[in-house]
Amino acid sequence: MELASKNIVKSMKKNMDLTIIDDLCKSIADINQRVERNRLNTIGTMNIAEIMNRHHLENQHSNILAFLIDPKEKHNHKEYGNSFLEVLKKKGLKIHDGSVVSIQREDSTDELRRIDLLIKTDSDFIIIENKIGADDQKNQIADYLSSFENFIGSKENIFIVYLTPFGKEPSEKSISKERLHELKETYRYVSLSYSKDILDWLSTLKTKNEEDVLKAGITQYIDVVKAVSNQRKETFDMNQEISKELLKEYGNLTREQLREKLIAAHEFQNNISLVLFINFFEDAFKEAKGKLALFCNNKFDYKSIDEWKNDVVKFQERFGVRCYENNLTQDLFVRDLMSNKFVFACKEEDVYDIGRPIEIEGYALANEPESWFVNAIFAMEGWDWEKRCNGKLSTHVVRNWFNIKD
Repeated sequence: MELASKNIVKSMKKNMDLTIIDDLCKSIADINQRVERNRLNTIGTMNIAEIMNRHHLENQHSNILAFLIDPKEKHNHKEYGNSFLEVLKKKGLKIHDGSVVSIQREDSTDELRRIDLLIKTDSDFIIIENKIGADDQKNQIADYLSSFENFIGSKENIFIVYLTPFGKEPSEKSISKERLHELKETYRYVSLSYSKDILDWLSTLKTKNEEDVLKAGITQYIDVVKAVSNQRKETFDMNQEISKELLKEYGNLTREQLREKLIAAHEFQNNISLVLFINFFEDAFKEAKGKLALFCNNKFDYKSIDEWKNDVVKFQERFGVRCYENNLTQDLFVRDLMSNKFVFACKEEDVYDIGRPIEIEGYALANEPESWFVNAIFAMEGWDWEKRCNGKLSTHVVRNWFNIKD
């Protein structure tokens, strides 16, 4: 066994009781087998958006909502958009009587912000900020308001809708409490949820007998919305089954015994994360055939992979690979194990348009990509990596993010 691998195992043994983890893994495996047997007896289903892995993306949801609300779209149901306005009125938005005139996607403001959805009625402008997983940007909603108030020259017919899976409100990073309170007081702001408001609205959309494709599309989208808001019956039933099995397995344990297992599982996750990251970067480094350099903290001249591994185990922070290409220094790394986040960073110019900008000393630009990337490393749920990446996740990363060809 390599020295670095021995150090990792030694670190894991030092920090936890592996017997607890072994017992825990065996009992979870047994529970999974029982749950899987029950799953095979459930009714079969199919969702095209989910198969294409588009069901969780904000832009795709915004596109579908825009299509349904727009009176000029091919669904030929002008009442869809007007019924959406009624939903907003019932939620408390004091919009004036009138119909949807148009709806725009990714409308740009003076501050170069991009509004997810902008509904224009006969007299009002309704700004919809759609959030599924992404964090608020600094002054995002405040900038939307300022830009439109300056453009229109008034406030009373500009409205804000904050749409999230469960109807949460924007953070102070996006708009101050005082400004949000002012909007609520004047009935110019509402929070909207996919889990109830959008689902309730979609259920009211009627189709004609011959509109089979439209009906199927709405049905599929209702299923997608249920998925992103944990409303699917089969998912709920499955979680219920898992809860029952867990209760059988661990229901008689004392609080202290449960705490011991949870602590062991948490420590195991932290350590196994380190192993996963090391394997990932080592694989990327080998595939790049000399076009990538391994680094840990401020050291970039490693003579061997083992030397790099030992430092990663020792420091467990700021480690990954560096790419020199087209006079640019580009880094892909993990900041620290506690964050479990990948960072793409560049020394020179703004070359990335992913995730959200973050400040890291020594880089002109740095971004944390969306969470699917990290989830793919840990769970690979819902991704056919064998087909997509020839069995290697790093192939996907190296070729697509660093444009390294064979």
